[in-house]
Amino acid sequence: MSEYLDTIQAASLLNITVASIYKIVNNADPAKRLDPVNRMTHKGDGGYRFTQEEIDRIKPFYVKEDLTSSQAAKRIGRSTTYIHQLFKKGLPYYEGEFRGKKTFFIKETDLDLYGTNNPNSGKYDTIYDRKSQVYLFQLYRLGNRLARVCSMKRVSRSKVEVMLQVGTSDRIPLEHAINEGWKPAAAAITDRKAITSHGYAIFEFPLPITSDSVIYTIIDEFFKLIGPANLRIQVADVIQVEVKKAVLTGVLPSTHPDMIDKLKTFIRSGEITPKYDGTLIDTGLSPVTLYLPEKEKEKMIVKAKETNKSLQEWLEATISNALE
Repeated sequence: MSEYLDTIQAASLLNITVASIYKIVNNADPAKRLDPVNRMTHKGDGGYRFTQEEIDRIKPFYVKEDLTSSQAAKRIGRSTTYIHQLFKKGLPYYEGEFRGKKTFFIKETDLDLYGTNNPNSGKYDTIYDRKSQVYLFQLYRLGNRLARVCSMKRVSRSKVEVMLQVGTSDRIPLEHAINEGWKPAAAAITDRKAITSHGYAIFEFPLPITSDSVIYTIIDEFFKLIGPANLRIQVADVIQVEVKKAVLTGVLPSTHPDMIDKLKTFIRSGEITPKYDGTLIDTGLSPVTLYLPEKEKEKMIVKAKETNKSLQEWLEATISNALE
């Protein structure tokens, strides 16, 4: 029976496991059932044997030229949920049956075209990559030259695109810079636990001109002493940094007077308070306990959702407007 295919060969042609071959040999649906030529004698023959014609007949049920949403997700290093989100944004797809289940399919050419036309789709700004321990505005050095990380965009769970600002106008990918010999100017930061207290102090710093600016030094200290989990940073005309309530340990008026002056100058919401062991960045927020009927609470939640805000954000804005 050497002209026939065994289970390993059949599994390879159908791109499924040998265990799956045994399942589809006994499929209840005759159209999807893989029929061996030796169903009654396979034990004595050393296993099932199949004709090429039978493999070709059943192949459309188990092998698709187009990509399933799961396969498309693996192709670009994202989740299946992300692929489904792309459907809503215009990625062409169709629904069909694959291995006994309904699923979504994407043509490989459509996926490639969407990626070409939307190069930043799915990428989002981040300020820290735990895997590489790179953080936004991190200082790099090559001889006596300095550069800063100026942009970080997460592409997938395992990949972050990082750009390094070299000089006043040149930006290069960090991986290229490392190949040229650029290295971090200081030891890596350590992860710190997320602070659970409510709210943030808000700073607005002017965009620094040089890599050795004290503004960058302050943000470096935020990353080192407070941790990326407790920071939010947005860059536009200014650098807005939101900081959880925390102590900059070791930052004292006697040792860091310029830094503390800058913190007081650029804070927009919150308070700077010297302590015996460092400088406290306080949100300046205090709790208010309020009891309302459940129906009133539900109305407020609806109002908050209508303005695309959390209940806390909506209450803050509403009270602020009422007090003006």
